[in-house]
Amino acid sequence: MPGLNGDTLVVFVSDSHIGGDPGCDGFESPEELSALLEELAGRDGPVELILAGDLFDFLQISPPRGGVDRAALTMARPEYEVLFAALGRFASGEQKRVVYLPGNHDAEMWWNPRIRETLRERGLVDEFALSYEAYFEVGGERRVVYCEHGNQFDPANTVEDYGDALDTPLGHHVVTDFTRRVAPFGEVSRGLDLSEIKNVYPLVEIPRWVASRYFYDAVGLVAAYLLLPLLVVYAVYRGIAYLLAVTGGVPVRFFQSYQELPRVHEFFLDIGLFGLVILIIFAIFFLAVRREVRHVSRAVSLKQKPRYSPAASSKEKVRSVLRGETTPPMLPSARPEEIGVFVSGHTHLPSLDEVEKPDGGRVVMVNSGCWLRQLQPVAPRLKGPPVFVSKFVLTHVRVYVQGSSLRVELWEQPKPAEQRLTRIERLLSWSRRPPQPPADSKPRLQAASTL
Repeated sequence: MPGLNGDTLVVFVSDSHIGGDPGCDGFESPEELSALLEELAGRDGPVELILAGDLFDFLQISPPRGGVDRAALTMARPEYEVLFAALGRFASGEQKRVVYLPGNHDAEMWWNPRIRETLRERGLVDEFALSYEAYFEVGGERRVVYCEHGNQFDPANTVEDYGDALDTPLGHHVVTDFTRRVAPFGEVSRGLDLSEIKNVYPLVEIPRWVASRYFYDAVGLVAAYLLLPLLVVYAVYRGIAYLLAVTGGVPVRFFQSYQELPRVHEFFLDIGLFGLVILIIFAIFFLAVRREVRHVSRAVSLKQKPRYSPAASSKEKVRSVLRGETTPPMLPSARPEEIGVFVSGHTHLPSLDEVEKPDGGRVVMVNSGCWLRQLQPVAPRLKGPPVFVSKFVLTHVRVYVQGSSLRVELWEQPKPAEQRLTRIERLLSWSRRPPQPPADSKPRLQAASTL
């Protein structure tokens, strides 16, 4: 385990998921990531850049031909030329080092030597490792900084043997056999663009996302082609009836002028009555079905289980490591009692938490987040299906010595995201959607802890 100089800055970046077949590439922020790399390259003193897994998304790329590996194929794309040039300038700088850890989406980097050769030949990576472990001497104590991608805390994405190309967990097949094949279909119906499926966060929300898109599309169609035309026709009818009443010398108000067109008025009255009856029948049916579903659910399971959260589950497993109940999955030989900072990614949910150890000491667990646009569910008004709102999550972690303490920081790069919502979704989620930052926002500190 190497020791770090007191002036070293350690930076953790994960889950950019660069690359993919047409319609499958979810990375949309090469300029922002390039700016971070340029800032680090121009920094005085030693800097350790830890690419903490899923830098590339090899699962979203079909097998290349002509002896070209997936990394070379991705780096050859024009939109990423500036990004990888910035990474090369950083790696070639004095006292600058790049360590690349595998994740579940770029595990091929570990079992495919051609990819490692490509990255080394281009001067982008100094070291490949399954995990990162180093320490600072702070206040006479050794503070260990540990990092692994974090997919080993997720059963659906646990890789038993990174050296085995055939070791493919369930999450691997969800991407390669489902999302990678579905996304290229694009917009299959009005409002449902399958190329967006990779941005749904978390992935367990995909069924609700599909249902939500169909629901609000149907509501929009009903409003546009039934309710609105009826309102327009009714307004025209009222106007004509009022004019006839006025020209006939009948002193009536606007909403009392139906006497001139009784049959038309009866037509609209019938529509309203039948619509009310249908609404009542549907409401009774809905309530009855919901009651029976709840009754069956209670009969099948005496205890209602909460919705599974990969991020919450991962946090709890990291806590168990920091409490000394188990060891880090990627480095069983590590001593949990020595770890002062535990960094992971994978869940795409940035966070920074302090954990109390059994001996009363404090440690920090931090999730480096991601560099992606997410479709996050927002509860709308009137208790309808969730509205999925676009939000960029561009975050990284910094660890360094500050005086006689170790400083851990979670940084974010705010970026506005275009909202692809229907008018109905905008109306029902008004004031509930998270505010979008200005386009010229600067990087800012999201959370910090000092040990």
